[in-house]
Amino acid sequence: MAQALFANQREANLASTVALIEAVLDELGYGAGKSPIPPGEGELRAWRIRKGSATTTIALIERPDFTHVRIAAVVMTLDAAVDRAALFGHLLEINARLCGNAFALDRDRVLLVAERSTLDLDRSEVADLLTRVATNADNHDDALVARFGGTLGAT
Repeated sequence: MAQALFANQREANLASTVALIEAVLDELGYGAGKSPIPPGEGELRAWRIRKGSATTTIALIERPDFTHVRIAAVVMTLDAAVDRAALFGHLLEINARLCGNAFALDRDRVLLVAERSTLDLDRSEVADLLTRVATNADNHDDALVARFGGTLGAT
């Protein structure tokens, strides 16, 4: 019985979180530009938006404790010419000034990422995380590629 109750809580949370994200995307003006995308591995639902030259993905991720919302933007893709040590040092310095999101590396892609549990998630938190990631990605991508090389976004 307790197992069924927990499953229902997760399903109800997922449904309300999907509605919340869709509403926030509409409120922020991404309604016409939001693109539901096929979920990746471990993802339950996902959307993609563009802000300037940055593309941001919003995904609901299955986690052992509870579903999480993960917002990530590919800032740049590295190539052999990029001085990784210099770039990574610079990204760590920027991370010290960021709030609510951070640079990360996924293979040859530099990301800006924010993630949190959907438990007790509210509209203002979704809007804030999405705005921070999308804005910071768009603010940093061109300058990072100009300074260190690589290409904008994903290849």
